Amino acid sequence: MKKNSPYSYIENLKSLYIPRTPSAALQAAIEGILPIEAFIYKSTGLNPIMKKPYNLDDIEWLLSRSDRDLQTNLLLREVLTEISQYKDKEVALFAAESLNAMEKEYNSRLVALKEKIAATADRDNQSAAAKIYYHLALLNKGEKTLCNFYLKEGYLLLGDLENRDEARDEDRYLLIRILIHLKLYDQAEQLLPDTKASRLIRMELAFEKRNISKLTSLIEELKQDKDLTEMELETIRFWSGKNE
Repeated sequence: MKKNSPYSYIENLKSLYIPRTPSAALQAAIEGILPIEAFIYKSTGLNPIMKKPYNLDDIEWLLSRSDRDLQTNLLLREVLTEISQYKDKEVALFAAESLNAMEKEYNSRLVALKEKIAATADRDNQSAAAKIYYHLALLNKGEKTLCNFYLKEGYLLLGDLENRDEARDEDRYLLIRILIHLKLYDQAEQLLPDTKASRLIRMELAFEKRNISKLTSLIEELKQDKDLTEMELETIRFWSGKNE
């Protein structure tokens, strides 16, 4: 089997969210929106962007795909939001209708899951619904009230799983992400396991809480480890100012 280049995502940028700054790229990598290679690529000062004018045929092709992931939808929303402001009314209408269609896709899946949850509080359905709420929150991050509504709905579903002692690691991780977005940093920290895998999130929390001394301490602790992941190495380089 041919191994893909770690930078293969660059060849298909139209299916990915493109951060504007190295710090945004780091956050996107932490969120799982982009692979770590995106942060490396962004941090080197190279700035790949989609060619303009946008190719509406490419956009229509992406919209027609039923297997679009969150990354693709985040980029589509960003592009379509821009296009919806175009002076060409026909093109602007196409963008607005496409944005509505994307939202309806998520809502249709959510309605189906909520009906199943009402019939029986199944863990898998609650987990899936919480994930959709989280995706909707990210897609509506520019609308604070709506974003927070989706985050809180996801929080309630995952909190219920936690209370029933049915939450899996992936559910707990998503709950932590939601708590961070809601700025409930102490609650997020309480859920974090004391493992090496949680170190980057602890650094993120220290930064969000503006606890620079703790952030510095965590970075120094990370530097002492001889068995770092690529993500951790790049994080150290970022905070050391070597990637700007």
